[in-house]
Amino acid sequence: MRDAKVGKRLVVAGPKAPKVAQCPACGGEVRLRKRKNMDGEVSWFYRHKQGTGRQDCPRRYQPMR
Repeated sequence: MRDAKVGKRLVVAGPKAPKVAQCPACGGEVRLRKRKNMDGEVSWFYRHKQGTGRQDCPRRYQPMR
């Protein structure tokens, strides 16, 4: 997800964003992550910490089964 909550404010994922925040939908802990795209640019995002947040959170990544 691109954005997360720190306290009551929304922050956008990026190099200066907080490392740990909360999911706006379920309140679970999310961690700041990054990946390098095929064109060499870095993409920043938040991902739920493993085992936290509800499994039915609409913003949680669910691989196709």
